[in-house]
Amino acid sequence: MAAVTPIVMPIVSACLGAFCACINPDIQEKLKFIKKSTKDFLDDAERALKDLKDNYVLRDQELLASRHGMQLTPQAQRWHEKVQINEKETKMKEINDDYTNRGRLIGSCSLNCWANYKISQRSIKLFKEIKTLKTEHNDFKEITESQPPRVVREIPTSIIAVDSVIKLNLEKVRGYLADDNVSMVGIWGMGGVGKTTLLNEINNSLQDGDTNLWFKHVIYLVVSKEPQFEKLQMEISKRLGLPCDSEKGDVFEFLKNKDFLLLLDDIWNRVDLPETLGIPLPHQQDQNCGDRGQRYKHKVIFTSRKDDVCAQMKADRRIKVECLCTEDAWRLFKQHANEGFISSSTYHEKLARKVMKKCCGLPLALKVVGSAMSNKKTPEEWKDMLTSLCKLDYQTITHDMEELLFHTLKLSYDNLVSDTLRECFLCCAQWPEDERILAYDLIEYWIGFGLIYDFENIGEAFNRGYSLIRKLNEVCLLELEYDFDSNEDYVKLHDVIHDMALWIFSECGEKKNKLIVVTSDGLRHSLKWEAVSWQETERILLRGFNMKSHLELLSYQNIDENDQASITPTSPRYPNLKSVSIKLNGHCLWYHDSLLNFFPYMPSLIYLNLSGSSISDLSKEIRLLVNLRYLNISCTDIQSLPPELEDLNELKYFICRGFPYGRRVDGLSIMSRLPKLQVLDLFHTTGLEADDLSLLKGRVKGIGMNVTSVGILGLLKYLPTWNISIEGLQNMCTLQLCDLSDKHCEGLMKLRISMCDFDELLINGSVRHIKLGNLKKLKQITWPETVPSECVSRLTYVSFMSCNSLKSLSSVVHLPCLRTLVVECCSAMEELIDPADMQLASFGRAIFPSLQSLNIYNLPNLVSLSTCPLDFPVLSDLYLESCPKLKKLNFKSSIVNNKFKEVMVIGRGLWEGLEWEDTSIQSHLTKFRNI
Repeated sequence: MAAVTPIVMPIVSACLGAFCACINPDIQEKLKFIKKSTKDFLDDAERALKDLKDNYVLRDQELLASRHGMQLTPQAQRWHEKVQINEKETKMKEINDDYTNRGRLIGSCSLNCWANYKISQRSIKLFKEIKTLKTEHNDFKEITESQPPRVVREIPTSIIAVDSVIKLNLEKVRGYLADDNVSMVGIWGMGGVGKTTLLNEINNSLQDGDTNLWFKHVIYLVVSKEPQFEKLQMEISKRLGLPCDSEKGDVFEFLKNKDFLLLLDDIWNRVDLPETLGIPLPHQQDQNCGDRGQRYKHKVIFTSRKDDVCAQMKADRRIKVECLCTEDAWRLFKQHANEGFISSSTYHEKLARKVMKKCCGLPLALKVVGSAMSNKKTPEEWKDMLTSLCKLDYQTITHDMEELLFHTLKLSYDNLVSDTLRECFLCCAQWPEDERILAYDLIEYWIGFGLIYDFENIGEAFNRGYSLIRKLNEVCLLELEYDFDSNEDYVKLHDVIHDMALWIFSECGEKKNKLIVVTSDGLRHSLKWEAVSWQETERILLRGFNMKSHLELLSYQNIDENDQASITPTSPRYPNLKSVSIKLNGHCLWYHDSLLNFFPYMPSLIYLNLSGSSISDLSKEIRLLVNLRYLNISCTDIQSLPPELEDLNELKYFICRGFPYGRRVDGLSIMSRLPKLQVLDLFHTTGLEADDLSLLKGRVKGIGMNVTSVGILGLLKYLPTWNISIEGLQNMCTLQLCDLSDKHCEGLMKLRISMCDFDELLINGSVRHIKLGNLKKLKQITWPETVPSECVSRLTYVSFMSCNSLKSLSSVVHLPCLRTLVVECCSAMEELIDPADMQLASFGRAIFPSLQSLNIYNLPNLVSLSTCPLDFPVLSDLYLESCPKLKKLNFKSSIVNNKFKEVMVIGRGLWEGLEWEDTSIQSHLTKFRNI
């Protein structure tokens, strides 16, 4: 019977084809399945489904996983929800099963037409659904978009015992946020009274769930006295997940139909929100909104020192932050002062209360004066402070509370232990207000300006610099913080402290042009340009884009006694100028010409920083800067040094860092001939030849450079190295850290090693930052048992990238000061920590005692952090990306006590695929997860 099938089927098919051609088209469509076998329809649907999964669904997921900080567009997200790939695979399996189990009447050919018809129709329907989905997908303009940041980003705040004032005002503000009739709230009060603290608490109170009052976006901005609106605009775009080049109109369109809260700190004048920032006005102020359409929550809270600003901003509600009551002030003062002395006797407490009372309940004054008294242990010292405070006439000076505050806070400045420390503090004033200052840059400035001197090596100088920063931090004149993104320490001045520093530097306002700070927005700290004013100028900072008029302030033109330009100068324009920092962007000829011309007119200059400026060469006129001690040309376009540099007999510090790899600077041999050179840093730029390097042995106190030969490497053990980059060294088995610096040196600051072939790194020397990359043979990092404790205590940052023979990081588990650990593209690593190496913990050595940031990227074979539970007592940032085999985050249960800043997990199904023995850990991490 089966033998007739090949003859029968073509005849049947031909007859049906002729029949179908003569009948209604609708009937033709229904009978078409007979011409095409049921198996053909099944195969079509199965191929289409496989193509949908492989080339659409999985491809989108892989694309998303490879793009850091991105998410599917709303259109793509709706499409993926509509696809329901698992459901379609189940449906396909059911159709295949029905086809397999249908009745067979003649061999392999079924004549059960009804069953075939139903199976074919189901296959056709599924095929059409898939075809429609593909068409919709092909119409997408974009698959992914920038991932929006967390609605509320927590702001770290100091722990203070001022509950009553903060809590009362916080509840008041939250009531306003819930009130549809209140759109704008102004918080005002004198500087240092706690306005920013209240705004921070408002922001942090909107962290989770319904506590954020369902705002879609919460944006926090610091405006400052001279706002830089372009910078603020970029911050807004970043917070909203918009492209960084978004314009005001883009922000306006994005926000106008969304619920948002804008928090603005430190406004000094009215800000036109739509015009300057692209922020839609709150509806109460929008005269055109009427009652049309849906009303969105547009709310603004701002702080200011002036009640007038609240009126100009048309605030619906105003909150004046008052100074603290006596008991709140006393609690805050004791927290910062020497409480042991205070509680030792009734007499001491009475004396301390008198000092506290003179701060008039102002939180910043209580904090600063209290900290100044924290190391005072005798009644005589407390009486001396009280006498100083009593000299201020609080009753008569009511018209200018800011000046009164300066006098109060200046007592903390006056009580600093040395003139050097006071001068170091005043240096901070030349950075713009509210700007975070890189601690590294600040210390380098102190060194270059001569405030840190008489040191044996550069490591010793930086140790002294960090010690000075901590002393200023201890008396609350500097705020100190660690940034995980840059892995650097930063300092910042409270805006009132910054203003006080300017006031002191200007000799209590008498010489306002001693320091000139100029940005793209204009002059910051100079009101009138007079010839007599220039005589007093000691420091200048220029920063911005294409500021031709400001650069001309340094050019060849002089100004006579009638304030007119004079072509022929009769005397140096800036006879007392000692420090110039210029960071101007933009390649302009006038910029180059101006720089060529200003050297002759500042004979007293000792510090010149051109880093980050678009200058391509140095003028030969630089030879006239006969007193210059510090010169920084990092990240400029300079490719050759002029021979005239050899005339700078006083030059001690030459810094030329940060060029792209492979770029050389010619003329560096001049450096080896400078008689007083102490520090030469060419890190990430180039290196010196062996002959020139040999000339510096025993003369310099710090060397930074690139090392690309074994010969140069051999010379390092005789030099006090600072920042070293080693690249491309071959035929080595072991690299010893002690060979990278003079054994009498305090040790390296930064060490970068890449593309070398050694298989062991012996850490028997001191270093702060280590970056290891493309070390294909590196198998282990070893710490000798006799390694001095100071070697490991300085190491705060370690990074491994593409070390494909490295199987474990057990060597870094017990580093006492390690704050950041980065592991990337290490293909051999299955466990981060080998359990066999964990036994040291039983001898009282803590595991990751200081680790705050753990970053793991692209480890294809990583299965777990460790089979033993790991303790991370201070971990606050966790970043995981593209670890497809990772199944467990084996944390100890104590991790639930950690206050995380951010948990970021990127990769297809990575978070969902993790197994948890303790679900409370999962719940805790979820609170901080940035999705």
